[in-house]
Amino acid sequence: MIPLSFVQNKKRCKVQRARGHCRKRMEALGFVPGEEIDVISSCNGNVIVLLREARYALDEEHAKNIFVEETV
Repeated sequence: MIPLSFVQNKKRCKVQRARGHCRKRMEALGFVPGEEIDVISSCNGNVIVLLREARYALDEEHAKNIFVEETV
């Protein structure tokens, strides 16, 4: 389990949990355990992800509070 901010470009991963002060907001957007996301771009901890046909841009602070597991 690693923070989303460490996932490389063009990787698919599964959300394990969200934590921190933004947890409720991230869960409301759909970053819930078991949900699959695709990392479109990752640069210096900032990420753009595809989740349920919607793209989200997350800064490093938010991305490091979402823990994921890479899928093959």
